[in-house]
Amino acid sequence: MTKKSNTVESPKVQTVPLTLRAQSFFRKLKGGFDGLVNAYCNLTKIGAVEAKDLVSKKAATLKSRGQYGKAIDHYNKLIEMGHEEAVVYYNIGICCEREGMDEEAEEAYKKAYEMDKGLTDAVYRLGLLAIRNNDSKTAIKYLGALASKTNVSFDALYNLGVAHDKLKDYEKAVESFQKAMAIEPNYSKVHKRLGYTYEAMGNREEAMECFKKAMELEEI
Repeated sequence: MTKKSNTVESPKVQTVPLTLRAQSFFRKLKGGFDGLVNAYCNLTKIGAVEAKDLVSKKAATLKSRGQYGKAIDHYNKLIEMGHEEAVVYYNIGICCEREGMDEEAEEAYKKAYEMDKGLTDAVYRLGLLAIRNNDSKTAIKYLGALASKTNVSFDALYNLGVAHDKLKDYEKAVESFQKAMAIEPNYSKVHKRLGYTYEAMGNREEAMECFKKAMELEEI
């Protein structure tokens, strides 16, 4: 008999932007996410904005949980809703990479950078994709563009060195590794990789010094 008290309207209930019919409808959906989004859009005037937030949060959660296929579906849902943003395409690219969909990832990264030239992470990911697919020339194109910037990262320089090394352009590889080393001098991996490059060049002494330094850093 106490259930009647739940139907008594208060000022707080009246300020909620959903009708009572909408609230009842949501409860019947029992957590069906897409149904919630569609219902919210249909039954409220401000639904489009809040629906975007719902889908964005769900996509980010799925991505963080490693459910990349489902995350892609939700990012595509955002695009269908008219929210074509560089960061959406970038996240699609990340998820596609994790799913082994390299062609789709490449397309998404290119779209992201086309929309936002400041999103250099998309260019970096394109470079890594090219290295993984044994396309060192393309990798150099992307990573070389990043290396020309004043705020170039260690990772871009290191992987640029890897790309040059794969093409046996050892002098440029050494240059890139040394620039990376100037940023992160205590990272053993770059010393080791530089050692292999020196070894390929026939510079045994330099190679030994690099390997020795790498071992010292790994013991710390």
